Amino acid sequence: MTLTQEPIEMIKVSVLYAYEEGARFDHDYYRDKHMPLVQKLMGKFCKGYSVDRGIGGATPGSDPVYIGMCHIYCDSIEDFEAGMGPHSKQINADIINYTDLIPEIQISEVRADVKTAL
Repeated sequence: MTLTQEPIEMIKVSVLYAYEEGARFDHDYYRDKHMPLVQKLMGKFCKGYSVDRGIGGATPGSDPVYIGMCHIYCDSIEDFEAGMGPHSKQINADIINYTDLIPEIQISEVRADVKTAL
């Protein structure tokens, strides 16, 4: 097993959907339709993305804090704005197709991306 850690210069835009009992969130649509649409529209400005499904909180058996989220990777905030800006209305209009929740946005600087190779 090898542990690698390389500093990378990148930002991560996290789109977080807080868990609310009774709220609608179609994970399949989000993963299979919405996020590929975002990537296609952002083009070269989207370096990649990941999609997560919340399954629980800190206490065993508790509800997740967030039911769904994605993380969009870009070289800079300017690249994110260049990729998202012209398409934000189209992307935001698609939200009703998978959820009735309002997302929270967090922009972070990626300081390390550590993966364990087996």
